Amino acid sequence: MYKDDKIEDFLEKLSSSSSMPGGGVASSLTAASGISLTLMVCNLTIGKEKYKEYEELVIKVKNDAESLKKKFLELMDKDAETFEIMEKVFAMPNVTEDEKKKRKEKMQEACKVCCQVPREMMENVLKGLEITSSIAGKSNQSAKSDLMVAKKLLCVSAEGAWENISINLHYIDDDKFKREYFTFCEHFLNAIKKLI
Repeated sequence: MYKDDKIEDFLEKLSSSSSMPGGGVASSLTAASGISLTLMVCNLTIGKEKYKEYEELVIKVKNDAESLKKKFLELMDKDAETFEIMEKVFAMPNVTEDEKKKRKEKMQEACKVCCQVPREMMENVLKGLEITSSIAGKSNQSAKSDLMVAKKLLCVSAEGAWENISINLHYIDDDKFKREYFTFCEHFLNAIKKLI
């Protein structure tokens, strides 16, 4: 459960020679950090007379951001769980032709499963960017730079998710599956870039 780690302990694990936690877990944490900054800006805005006309919007964004923060932290551990499937494939015997065939089939399945969490990440990052953008100019201007950092962190986490999808697609033979994911990622990355 990486989301329960102390920061220093997590970074120690991240910098070790172990393949987990890796880029997917780090991307999820980055997204959680970004949306937490959005929450900070909301908290610095709510109750301020100067932004009273936007308070209803900011409260809604705060509630949505709380849900997204929880989701990103859950995805940290979900990413690690799906990678365990890949590790089991790596451990399969790979000497005889039959063993190689079975291992390849399982590798195809594992790579498809490992695309699911980063896809979910990208979908939620887009939501995070949309709600963060919605309070630009309507929230505490003293924290304007924090809102920009929130957006940058969310964008980087989406790019990290794409890298994890991309590496898995490289090993998948199913052209239909690959086309679907390439189309999805292109659409989402373009939508995300428009919000930066």
